[in-house]
Amino acid sequence: MKKKALFSVVALVFSLSVQAIEEPLVEIECSLRPIERTKIHPSGEFVTSQPSPTSQTSSTNWSGYVAATDLSGSSGNDTVSYVAGSWVVPTLVATKDATYCAIWVGIDGYQSPTVEQIGTSHNWSNGAQQNYAWFEMYPNGSYEISGFPVDNGDVISAKVSYKGNDTFKLVITNHTKGVTSTIPTSYTISSSALRSCAEWIVEAPYSGEVLPLSDFKLVTLNYCSAIIDGVSGAINNGQWMNDEITMSGSSGVEAQPTALLKNGTCFQVAWKSE
Repeated sequence: MKKKALFSVVALVFSLSVQAIEEPLVEIECSLRPIERTKIHPSGEFVTSQPSPTSQTSSTNWSGYVAATDLSGSSGNDTVSYVAGSWVVPTLVATKDATYCAIWVGIDGYQSPTVEQIGTSHNWSNGAQQNYAWFEMYPNGSYEISGFPVDNGDVISAKVSYKGNDTFKLVITNHTKGVTSTIPTSYTISSSALRSCAEWIVEAPYSGEVLPLSDFKLVTLNYCSAIIDGVSGAINNGQWMNDEITMSGSSGVEAQPTALLKNGTCFQVAWKSE
């Protein structure tokens, strides 16, 4: 009963956000501030899985879903052209020590050495929650999208699309505030991107080691969609494979995704431990 009630509240928040999504948005220019790359994505550490139409994988710092034509990584390059998703900025549980988490959508990073991603970070530091938006064209460095508003309870959406000529379009939107920001294409060019998979992820950032995961309680990723091999669909589209990723550390499960909901366009990630 408690789970159903909680999901009903989350569903209500997103149903209300639909109105915000339909309202006109104001494009804002934000300054881009370099941040330490390894605090967003772990250098040299990629998620791997056994190939099957629907797999279940364990990762040391990712939890969520991935979709691809080939989960084995042996084929499927140059197939992903779009990924999008939405979430509500969580209110973190206070912790004695510093904790960290990032929520994002992206292309690549699963069985591949590149990631084109954009999202928000939610850290607990010095007795307070710190939120900010960021993007990364890994293995290039990460950037904070300085001036983009991210407050507890805000409805955020993000998308990554491939525009051709090695260029990607990264967009993040705050529907609660009615603003959107597009990353200049001078920052989004990658000749090495494989475009082999689409991802919707809650992450424990990495800085020398996987950092303690912020207690976000429950995050819902909604309106999840992708275009893979020219086909537009939800995570569980029958034209491709999908993989459920559980975050696990030395002490056990740290973040656990649910089964796919709303015809494959939605899932939740529950915090389990740091």
